[in-house]
Amino acid sequence: MVSQLVAAQTQQLQISAELRPRFLIDGGYKTPKAKNESISVFTTQRTRLNAMFLHTKFESYMSVQDVRLWGDDNHYNNSGVYGHTESLCLHQAWVKLNITKPLSFKIGRQVFSYDDQRILSARNWNDYQVTYDALLAEYHSNMHRLHLALTYNSESKSDLIYSHKKFKTLDFIHYQYQAKKLDLSAIAVLSGNTFTDSSPNVLYRGTYGVNLNYTTASSTSRMSAYYQHKLNRTKDRLSAFCISAYTEGQLSEKIKMGLGYDYLSGNTDACVSTANHRFDILYGRRHGWYGYMDYFSTIPQQGLQDYMLKLTYVPDQQVSVYLHYHYFMLAEDKMDCADLAKVLSRKLGQELDLKIKWNWHDMATLECGYCLYATTHTLKKLKKHNNVELRRPQFCYMMLIVKPFAKFNSTNGK
Repeated sequence: MVSQLVAAQTQQLQISAELRPRFLIDGGYKTPKAKNESISVFTTQRTRLNAMFLHTKFESYMSVQDVRLWGDDNHYNNSGVYGHTESLCLHQAWVKLNITKPLSFKIGRQVFSYDDQRILSARNWNDYQVTYDALLAEYHSNMHRLHLALTYNSESKSDLIYSHKKFKTLDFIHYQYQAKKLDLSAIAVLSGNTFTDSSPNVLYRGTYGVNLNYTTASSTSRMSAYYQHKLNRTKDRLSAFCISAYTEGQLSEKIKMGLGYDYLSGNTDACVSTANHRFDILYGRRHGWYGYMDYFSTIPQQGLQDYMLKLTYVPDQQVSVYLHYHYFMLAEDKMDCADLAKVLSRKLGQELDLKIKWNWHDMATLECGYCLYATTHTLKKLKKHNNVELRRPQFCYMMLIVKPFAKFNSTNGK
C-alpha cells in the first residue's frame, strides 16, 4: 500500500489500531453459578492493526487481530512465556470497486450490520466479532440504498461435506429508504445449512423482515417484524416470527427514557406439532438486546418475551450513564421435567444493568458495567440447575478501548 501511495493522482492511506483490554468478574454470566462454584476473574484483550487505502476507483481494507486471555500462552517453560499459536487471525480483508458513482462491488472478508441488528450484526462484544466471506453489491442513490450479498462456503477444494453448525450459504437483499425523519427498510435472507456433517444436501431457510424508524428532535421510535420458514419440503416445517417495538424520549435536557417490548415465537411443550415455531436470530446481535448478562443469547425452545425500561443520563459530553431493566418471560408453555403433567410458570426473572462510558480522549474510551439478575424456578429448570442452591447472579467488567489513527495523503504523485 505504501508503494502504491505515490503512484496515482489522488490517494489516501489510513493506518489505525485498536487495543481493548477487558477485566471481568463472572458471578453468573450466561448461567447462574452454584453456591459451591467459585467466581471467575479474568482479563481478555483484543489487539488490531488496520490499514485502508482509498482511491477514486477503488478502496481496500485489511485488519489483523490478536485475541487472548491474559496468561493463556501455550508456548512457555519455567523461564518465561512466549505466546499463543492460535490467537492471531485475519479479521477483515476486502476490496471495493467503485464502478460508477452509485454502484460498487465489495469483495472479501467483511462485516455485515443492518437495521436493528436482529438478524445480521457485527456483535462487537464478542472479542473476535463476526465477519463474512462474501460478494456485496451496493447501490446508493439519494434517499435509496440497495445491497445484495452472495456467499458460498467450503472447507476444502474438493470435499462437499460441511459442518451443519456453520452456514453453507448466507445470501440477502436489503433495501433502505432514508428521509429526514423516517427510515424504512426491508430485508430478505436466504440461509443454508447441510442436513448433517456427512451429507452434502443443504436445508434452506428464508427470513424476511421490515424495520421502521421515526426520529424527531426529542424522541426516537422503532418497530420491526420478521418471519422465518423453510424452503425445502420436509416433514418438520418451520414457521416462526419476531416482533419488536421501542420508543425513547427526552425527560429533561440530560435524561432520556425508553420503553420496549420484544416477542420471539417458540414451541409449546403442552402439545405435539409438526411445525417448528422457534425463531432463530441467525447472526444477529446477542449482547445487550436481551440484557448484558446474555442469558438468552440462544433463544429458548419456548421462545422469549422481553419487557424493557431504559434510562440514559448524560451529565456532559464525555460521560454517559445507562440503566436498563428487563423482565423476561417464555412465549410458550414449558413442562416440568420432574412432573410432565405440570406446566411451569412462564416467568424467567428480572435483570438490572448499569453501564458508564467515559470518552476521556478522541481515541480512548473507558467503559464499566455491573449487572444483577433475579432468577425464578422456571429459569433454574431452563438452565438445568435442578435441586441446586444458587448464588445470586452478578457480573461486572471494566473495559478500556484505545484506537490510534493516522492518515497520509498523496496528490499528483507528491
